[in-house]
Amino acid sequence: MNLSFLSAITEVFFDILLTYSRCKRLTGYVAKKEMLKFPLLRDWMKNLYCLFLDRENAKEGLKTILTAIDYVKQGISICIFPEGTRNKGEELSMLPFKDGALKIATKTGCPVIPISMNNTSEIFENHFPKIRKTHVILEYGKPIDYKSLDREDQKHFGAYCQNIIQETIKKNAALL
Repeated sequence: MNLSFLSAITEVFFDILLTYSRCKRLTGYVAKKEMLKFPLLRDWMKNLYCLFLDRENAKEGLKTILTAIDYVKQGISICIFPEGTRNKGEELSMLPFKDGALKIATKTGCPVIPISMNNTSEIFENHFPKIRKTHVILEYGKPIDYKSLDREDQKHFGAYCQNIIQETIKKNAALL
């Protein structure tokens, strides 16, 4: 196994594990299609209603979003990491949100629950290849109803949600 794939597997695994263990409802995830290469991880993720996104193919990406919309209509929550990839830089900074990440909420009318995570890089990334027990702060914010926002915030919905998460990450950094 290539070490960069191991790193990618562990990052996805811990992000999903950290959030899934705290979800009270049936929850699926959107993950990159490269995770399909790993049989045990793939099978586990499929059992969690994971959808595998082809980031290179817009048509396939749209199909994934449409499937997620169907899941939401069936009562399954969907968790998306809207930066689209791991931010390998400063932990308190975020990459811009991908435009398609919030389409599920705008098309279904479901609320968005912002999730912030602090100190997750201490589990694995900061001392690769070792996995370490560490203190992680995971905070679920108040639901955001797209339809109740003013036009300007609706127009920049991704940035609106990102600002809320960013403020929470900065606030929680002081607790570490």
